[in-house]
Parts: sequence; C-alpha cells; structure tokens
Amino acid sequence: MGMNDPISIKGLPWFIKIIAAVIGAILALTLSGDIDTEGRIKITKGLIIKFSFSVSISLYGGAAFIEYFKLTHYSHPAQGVVMLFFAVFGLLFVGIFYQSIRLLEGKKPSELITEIKAAFAAMFK
Repeated sequence: MGMNDPISIKGLPWFIKIIAAVIGAILALTLSGDIDTEGRIKITKGLIIKFSFSVSISLYGGAAFIEYFKLTHYSHPAQGVVMLFFAVFGLLFVGIFYQSIRLLEGKKPSELITEIKAAFAAMFK
C-alpha cells in the first residue's frame, strides 16, 4: 500500500464517524416507528428524506459541535458517539419542529397526544 492509495488508514477516522452516523440514523428510524419491532422497513420517499436528514445532522452538527467545544483531542470512537447522539436526537428535534408546525396549522393537541402515544406504544411492544 502506497501513500497515494485512495483508501488508506487516514480515511479510517471518517469511516468510524460515518458508521456512527448511519447507526444513529437507523436507531432514529426505529424510534420514529419507520422500522417496526420485527425489523421490517418500508422504503418510501419520506423515509429516504428522514434517513438523509439524520445522517446530515449527525455529520455536520456533530462535526460542528466537536470543533466548537474543542473535543478534537478525544479518540475517533468518542467523537463517533457524539455523532451518534446527533443522529438520534437531531431527528427527534426535527420531529418536534414538524409537530409544532402541525399544531400551528390547526391540529388539535389531543390528536397530537394520541399520535405520540401510538408511537411510544409501537416502540415498546
């Protein structure tokens, strides 16, 4: 292996972070009910958008957080954990923002509570 190989040990840290982002996105999709309790997934345009959002929030938000709080001296797996949290909770915040807009559009709070209860029931079956 020479120094000019496109896949080298230098790319490993980003690979670890991308794997963490993808795992976080899958966990977020499980929590949102897009992946059911038996692990089945229905691929839709909405699901692809959610997955892309989650990975993007993880990579960009996680990287910005790591740089802003000067966490670059921690190991790459530790930085990967930060990115995993950004993938999971980033999608959660997108969901909260989405539901807030739905409330502003005139959705009743009782309908929203019923929807959230159903989502939690699906998660913990």
